[in-house]
Amino acid sequence: MMQVDVLSHFGRLDELIQIVYQGFDRFVVISQVIESAWTIHLGLKGPGGRWWRGATSAQDILGIVGTSATPQALDTYAEKLSETFINGELAIDDWSPEKGAKIKLTLGPTSKNPVPVSLVELSPTEAATYATALLSEIALQAQPRRCRLNPPIFSASPSRLPPLRAPSPPKTLVEKDVRDVQSLPAEALRKIRVLEAELAQAKAQKAKSKSPPLNLGTKSIAVTPTAKGASLANPHKKARKYQALEFASDEE
Repeated sequence: MMQVDVLSHFGRLDELIQIVYQGFDRFVVISQVIESAWTIHLGLKGPGGRWWRGATSAQDILGIVGTSATPQALDTYAEKLSETFINGELAIDDWSPEKGAKIKLTLGPTSKNPVPVSLVELSPTEAATYATALLSEIALQAQPRRCRLNPPIFSASPSRLPPLRAPSPPKTLVEKDVRDVQSLPAEALRKIRVLEAELAQAKAQKAKSKSPPLNLGTKSIAVTPTAKGASLANPHKKARKYQALEFASDEE
């Protein structure tokens, strides 16, 4: 009962995967948590295709954390281990290319309390069985992605993409501008309306000044000089002569 209770706090360490570089060699590390143990699988990339496995039981964890560890302490410890794993703070010790050799994976090698995990090499049959099971899990996870091993880079082909449009201002920004204008004092609003009216009038006058001149045709209009003494109303008719009126003197 205590075993299941301890490992129930290690769910954050389940299905983690990381790459470890050791010199010119590259290893893949997979962390899994089941009811009986916290398991580490280590695979070496190369023609050999070698795999190692190590398991940490609930009793091993209590031996590190303490037999009287509280659930909060177990959660804190598991979180620390998961962060160490995700950050790639891993090192492989006692590495030997010799077949059947044991190696050790250390989590947090430079930390104050490093956690070593001893690993035993699997037989070729066990390694092939585990690799096949791992690939089947990857295939199941790829089904929601239309059976792609990795998520597609583009969700749609370029020919099906909608045409680009100029972005319109967010509705919230437009509403904010309206609220800002409405919150101005009455005198400021009056001045804004006066400026808007003057601007509209200036635009109208500018447009009127740019209007094309009237087309009067190419025919020239002859201007007849007005003869001296001719009538202004009818230039061909002589103006009438008026005789000045003389008034009798009061002395007569």
